[in-house]
Amino acid sequence: MLALAVAASGGCDDDDDDAPDDGTAAATEAVKQIAMNAPTSLPANVPDEVLRVTLGGVEYNLRELLSRPSESRPSAHIVAAYLTVPTPEDPPPFGTRDVAVDPDYERAAPAAQVYECRQNASGFAWAFLQPEAGLQPITSQPIPALDKLVLDHFRYPAGIDFGPPTGTPPVGPSWRVSAPVLNEGTPTAGQTLFVGSVEATVANGSGNVPLLRLANVARIDRGLPSDVFSRTTSDGTQTGYALRLNTVGGIAPTAGCSGTADVGQRERVPYAADYYFVDVLTAP
Repeated sequence: MLALAVAASGGCDDDDDDAPDDGTAAATEAVKQIAMNAPTSLPANVPDEVLRVTLGGVEYNLRELLSRPSESRPSAHIVAAYLTVPTPEDPPPFGTRDVAVDPDYERAAPAAQVYECRQNASGFAWAFLQPEAGLQPITSQPIPALDKLVLDHFRYPAGIDFGPPTGTPPVGPSWRVSAPVLNEGTPTAGQTLFVGSVEATVANGSGNVPLLRLANVARIDRGLPSDVFSRTTSDGTQTGYALRLNTVGGIAPTAGCSGTADVGQRERVPYAADYYFVDVLTAP
């Protein structure tokens, strides 16, 4: 059975009083352990509609690809998995050395799907705006020093040029793992982001947001020394996906958006979900 990763409390060694205590080694190890202890299979209840992917004109099922030997092509493996928790209290900015952007979410708040009241041709309606959540790794073993990391899920706003090979990623849902102690004095460093685009949507009951499969459209690596998200390579030999599974709650409000006075109002609707990040490897 999978265990939720929890931060382990550190001890004190009198022999190390003169050693630096910036947490860099602990943070580096925590990041590595997220991937090393990731699940090896998907939950049994994931519908096939979420798992069907097309590679080179051929349709495959991610669950079947995960069962293949690692040396075969195509094959797949789960890079990491996370569940939603409250948003971090003090998240670092993201971006470049010259352009730093604070994530747009309410701090230390329950995970939520955020909707905004908008006017359209037929009247007024709530429109989905963005996710806001913290992340907790789903692992087979507890992760020590998890408190050295900041993990969050938010809407990536686009407009930031990272230069080659990343370029300027588009607007989209993003997931991030940050290790502030590894930023070497640059607040936007020491982190990795996955930006996704929805490929498949499958209903999960009238009271829950749907299950999703998202393709990786950008992975922004800023000095984090481990694979904590899937990725898509420019040569086409690797394709990354994010799967939103086990959703609870988060559907749009049914009241409070009925006139011009309501336009622009935001409503946070609590939700829970698991996110699995899967890499598919194909022949060069």
